[in-house]
Amino acid sequence: MRGNLISTRIFAMAVVLACGMTLGAAAQRGGPRTAEQQFKNIQVLKGTPANELVPAMHLIERDLGVDCEFCHVEDRAADDKAPKATARKMMQMVMDINKNNFGGAAQVTCFTCHRGNADPATVPTLPQGEAMMIGAESLEPKEPTLPSADQVVAKYVQALGGEAALRKVTTRSITATWQMPTGPGGNTPVPAQVERYDKAPNLTVSISHTAMGTNAMGFDGSTAWLQDAKGGVADAPAIDLGHLKRDADFYAPLDLKQTYTRLSVTGVEKVNGRDAYVVVGLLQGEKPDQLFFDTQSGLLVRKVVTVPTSLGDAPMAFEYDDYRNAGGGVKFPYTIRSIPGAPYSNYALFSHSTLKVTKVQDNAPLDDAKFARPKPAPGAGGGRGGQ
Repeated sequence: MRGNLISTRIFAMAVVLACGMTLGAAAQRGGPRTAEQQFKNIQVLKGTPANELVPAMHLIERDLGVDCEFCHVEDRAADDKAPKATARKMMQMVMDINKNNFGGAAQVTCFTCHRGNADPATVPTLPQGEAMMIGAESLEPKEPTLPSADQVVAKYVQALGGEAALRKVTTRSITATWQMPTGPGGNTPVPAQVERYDKAPNLTVSISHTAMGTNAMGFDGSTAWLQDAKGGVADAPAIDLGHLKRDADFYAPLDLKQTYTRLSVTGVEKVNGRDAYVVVGLLQGEKPDQLFFDTQSGLLVRKVVTVPTSLGDAPMAFEYDDYRNAGGGVKFPYTIRSIPGAPYSNYALFSHSTLKVTKVQDNAPLDDAKFARPKPAPGAGGGRGGQ
């Protein structure tokens, strides 16, 4: 049973619509396209993979606390607004700082200075109230005694139903409703019907039906693929592959200690008004994940993941709620929320979105062919288009 470490793949399908691009355009034979090959008037981010450009733009949005129209008119290639010219200079400045001082690593980003404001603060903020008093440090609450990561994980597995019950489930079929974020910035919700099928050990496919067409995404045990509404097929972008492979693990709750190189309990934070243990999971060669487990129920209530873009790291949170017995003694979250910028990636830098599960069926027969990479529709484009 995959528990609730599953939502990033469901929300991934939104990229096809929300970025306003088709997979066919990004998956032409001859290799992946660059930003300047796919979009008009690219001046600073030349050489950036095309499917990473829009996420980078949304990252700037959030870092500055603005929307697309702050820099752009309806024709995104036009240079009508002065802030667009300023943004280009700032992007070049940030890239030069990182190149000349940090070997090209995105240590300095727009957020470094702006922190959610179009005009960055240049004067330090004075402390207020009791914090200004001598000895104010004594007002700080004492740190709670924390359990070990092994104890948190064990309680989580037990809360889901226990290892024996989890192992008895080998397939899962899920139907759900979803307001799919589409359009510029993902600010136009479109009703969608979602189907997802999972099979142990790591086969998965998600299908989303809207009035605009059907999109699909899957992992066949070795590669992750995307299919757009026109039938174009491409590899999932490289920046998403690590997360997608981990999310395809059918027994993810049981494999946490194998998934992460190290798990550490770092504190307690509030998640929707309830205390949760914060567990940091280190990953080989990737940014760490943060997992939040309810201190009382033991269930996972939030997961924060980070994916690097050309302009800095993009965080995304997924929250899990309304756990129910799926029928075989195993609990499953029937409400999953995506929260951009909470404290992700090509497919999640959009507005808040909620997925509501309507049905869960365990151990229904599923043929392996259901998870195979589909052939592209005639004329739709395809091939190995991932970065």
